[in-house]
Amino acid sequence: MRKVKVLEIVLSNPTGVYFSGQILQGHVNMELGDNIKLKDIRLVVRGKAFVHWTEQLMRGPGESRFREIRHHSAREDYVDWSQSLLGRAPSSGSSTKRELPAGQYTYPFQFQLPRSVPTSFEGQHGYLRYWVKVTIQRPWNHDASAKKVFTVIYPVDLNRDPSASVTVQSQKQKKLCCLCCRSGPVTAVLAVAQRGFVPGETIHVHGEVTNMSRRKMASSSVELLMTVMYHTPTKSRAMTQQVGKVKRGNIPAGDSDHWEAEKMVIPPLPPSHLHGCSIIDIKYQLQLRVEPVGPAFDLSVPLEIVIGTIPLNAVVQRFVAAYQLTPPTPHRHALPALPGYGPAHGHHGAAPDVTPKRTHGFAPYVFGHTRARDEDDDENTRGDSHYTPAYTYYTWQPDDLQQRRQQTGVRFAA
Repeated sequence: MRKVKVLEIVLSNPTGVYFSGQILQGHVNMELGDNIKLKDIRLVVRGKAFVHWTEQLMRGPGESRFREIRHHSAREDYVDWSQSLLGRAPSSGSSTKRELPAGQYTYPFQFQLPRSVPTSFEGQHGYLRYWVKVTIQRPWNHDASAKKVFTVIYPVDLNRDPSASVTVQSQKQKKLCCLCCRSGPVTAVLAVAQRGFVPGETIHVHGEVTNMSRRKMASSSVELLMTVMYHTPTKSRAMTQQVGKVKRGNIPAGDSDHWEAEKMVIPPLPPSHLHGCSIIDIKYQLQLRVEPVGPAFDLSVPLEIVIGTIPLNAVVQRFVAAYQLTPPTPHRHALPALPGYGPAHGHHGAAPDVTPKRTHGFAPYVFGHTRARDEDDDENTRGDSHYTPAYTYYTWQPDDLQQRRQQTGVRFAA
C-alpha cells in the first residue's frame, strides 16, 4: 500500500500567472494511507535563469585529431525561499523524527514575490523559470515531493518609453544585375505608426516595393521575428524564430506594390528584453522581404519594435473614441489591473478613465509547452512536468480599415 497517496500543490490563482510583487498563495494537499515517520515537510519557492549549450571542435594534427566538446553555461537566481509546514523544523543534521497518522492534511502557504523579478521564459538554450516544491523528508527512505511551475510577468509599460509612440520607417534598395547589365534597383520601404505594441494588438503595416529591375519579383512578405540572445561568461549565442507573417503576390518588372495598413496580430509573447535578467535577452523585429524569381539574394528591410505588457494610452483612447466601446477585453483568464497602471502612478500621459478593472487576460506562449524538469527533480517528484508560460494578451474588436488608416496613417519620408 502506498503510504503517501496524494501530494499536490494547489495555487489560489487558477491561471498560475503572477506579476512581479504580487503574493503567491496556495495550499498543499496531502493524504496518507498509513502512518509515516518523517523529519520535516519542506516548502520551497524558487526562481532562476539557466543557459546552456554545447559545441564540438576538432583538435590535434593528422590521424591524432579528436573531437572536443565544450559546454557554455550561466545561471542567475532570483527567488530562493523555504519554510517548514510543520512549524518549527528540526535543526540541520538533527535526528529528530516525527510521526504523522494516516489521514488527509492541508497546509496553506503564501509568499510575496520581489518586485524586480524578471518575466518567465522557455527557450531552446535556456529558461527563466519559477516553481513551488514540497518535499516530505523521510529518514532511511526516498523523499516524496511535488512540484508546481508558475508564470511571472514583469510589467512593461509602453507609456514609459518615449520611443514607443513614434512612427518608425526603414528603407533599402538593391540591384540584381551585374555591372555589365543596365537595370534599375529594387527599392523597399517599411513603416509602422508606432514602435511599441502589446500581444493581441494589430500591427498595421505600411510599405512600398518598387521594382525598377528587369526581373519579376516572386513575392514580398513582412515577418515578425523574435531573436533570443543567450549569454555566458565566455560566449553568446543568438536564435531567431518567426512568430508572424503576412505575404503578398508577385511584382512585375517596372511595377510597384503598396502595403496599405496590412494587418498582423501579435501572438502571445514575452515582453522585450526580459528586464532584470542579464543572461537572456529578447528583441523583436519586423522584416520586409522581397524575393526575386530565379537565383538572387533577397532584399530585406529590418525595423525593430518593442513589445510590452501595458498598451499605449493613445491606442486605447483611439479605440474607445472610434467605436464608443469599452477598452480591450480579456482574451482568456483575467486578473485585477496591472500593478502601477493609471494616472496616479506618474505614467507618461493619463490613462483613460474608462479603463475597467479587468483589461487584460492571459494566453499560452505561441511556441507551446516544454518539459520543466530541473536537476533536483527525480522519479519521485509528482506534478505535471509539462509547462507552458502564459503572457498578457489583449483582445481588440475588429476595426473599420479605412477609419483606422485615417487615425494611424503613415506618410513615407522623402
